[in-house]
Amino acid sequence: MLRPLVAVRAAAVLALVGLALACSADPAPVRAGGAAPAAAAGAANPARRGRLAEATFRSAALGVDKRYRIYLPVGYDDDPARRWPVLYYLHGLGGDEDDWVDGGHLDQVADRLGLAAIVVMPDGDDSFYADAVSPAADYAACRREGAGLLSRRGGRAHQCVRQRAYERYLVDDLLGHVDATYRTLAARTGRAIAGLSMGGLGAWMLALRHPDRFAGAASHSGLLALLYQGPHPYQPGAASLATDVSRWGVALGELGAWVRGIFGPDHARWLAHDPASLIAQVQPGQLALYLDCGTEDLFRFDAHAAYVHDLLTARGVAHTFFLGPGRHDFRFWHDRLDDSLRFLADAVGAPLAPR
Repeated sequence: MLRPLVAVRAAAVLALVGLALACSADPAPVRAGGAAPAAAAGAANPARRGRLAEATFRSAALGVDKRYRIYLPVGYDDDPARRWPVLYYLHGLGGDEDDWVDGGHLDQVADRLGLAAIVVMPDGDDSFYADAVSPAADYAACRREGAGLLSRRGGRAHQCVRQRAYERYLVDDLLGHVDATYRTLAARTGRAIAGLSMGGLGAWMLALRHPDRFAGAASHSGLLALLYQGPHPYQPGAASLATDVSRWGVALGELGAWVRGIFGPDHARWLAHDPASLIAQVQPGQLALYLDCGTEDLFRFDAHAAYVHDLLTARGVAHTFFLGPGRHDFRFWHDRLDDSLRFLADAVGAPLAPR
């Protein structure tokens, strides 16, 4: 989700993305899969509210301080002996750590559900949540000139880092910091991760690459098949996958170059970060997996979702899948947030208030 301040610059980039990923200008019908449970309009509305805070910590992997938002549930301050599961929610391209609160009202949804879990919303820049092949720019020059693909609140200098090691930042630095700072259940059974768009890719990629760290993952409108080229709409058994990654996204200009600078020219490295490819390593029952997408998605990630759904089904991997009306925006993500929070709360054993 893009902020109004960056919409003008982002419009050209997003138009190219839509052209390259959609292969067609007009929305087309997509078959629907098994729907996720519908949001409960009459869910609990507790008088007490969780505590929303912001904090900064030093990331050794990035060599800079990074900011995050955190939701501490009702009851966190009442019992100093109690430990809590943690859900990590990642933002999309052009977003930051404030998006899930400002756009998704995550704290309000969590309060309404009576969510008994901590929720951490980190700043991931425009990183695709991976350790980049290309090095970071000179830090001093970056602070003067800015970095990243899209400007954000605070300017592009906000994305300056000394090393572009975002996977290590999240999996090692952030998890370690959160477990050391808050009363968490510091084990994979007490952790799950979710995200939207680029963050959906990041959530699934990190969970699939580190199943020893997370019990589950959820993707809202995620780029779950990095190498998927078509068709649009998705047709079972007809998926075309890119093999020449050296030219991935050439038509996208700056965006294509940015993504190639993250994943590099090695096809095997793309496969190692592609959720659709990583599914081959998943054992039934290993991870709780949720995915959704709107059928009017600008980038046609609905085809990605349908393709990944079929891959999981073929492997006998249980998952929750929703494909239905909606666009690539916070109206759709807010509507589905109820379901991903419920799904991941169940995965980590976090109780919810009775319906």
